[in-house]
Amino acid sequence: MWLLMMAALVALAATESASDEALYERFVGGDSRALGVLYDRHCRALKAFAMQQGAARPDDVVQDAFVRVVRNTQGFKGQSKFKTWLYAIARNLCIDASRRDKFRSGPSLDAPMGDDDGPTLGERIASDAPGLDASRNTADKQFRTAYEAAMQTLPDEQREVFTLREISGLSFAEIAEATATNENTVKSRMRYALKALREALAQFI
Repeated sequence: MWLLMMAALVALAATESASDEALYERFVGGDSRALGVLYDRHCRALKAFAMQQGAARPDDVVQDAFVRVVRNTQGFKGQSKFKTWLYAIARNLCIDASRRDKFRSGPSLDAPMGDDDGPTLGERIASDAPGLDASRNTADKQFRTAYEAAMQTLPDEQREVFTLREISGLSFAEIAEATATNENTVKSRMRYALKALREALAQFI
């Protein structure tokens, strides 16, 4: 019995530490636990992404994205990261929902002060978005109001790139693949978004 328990624990640890791609391969091979690990690993950040994209029902986006993952096992060829494929699915679901509902909302994001490093805008505001650090405290409500207003003024494509980069943690190459956009264009949109935010929030920075 003890040996069986140890073997089960070792197997569980191996599953939880496996890469996304290895887990999906296991799922396709019949290991349903692997899909559960993938869901737990990505559901919160995926929901945050859907919220920032204006989805009226972000939980539905997450569920529908994983339903498509389950149904379209031939869609993932292993030529890209599983995460990139998953976010491409979620992005398309958000676009479809937006077209149906004509619903857009202003996102609340973590915004870097510079292109690569330095303090983040998120350190100046408290975020309610799932998957982010909700323990950040700030008394500067005026800053938060100005920040969210500035985010609403960004063009959709800049806000999308910014969300995928700062909320979802995708690289520029992964964002380019997920959005079917040239990587240089993605970087340009990020730069414009950061420039606009810095200018809009100059009095607070």
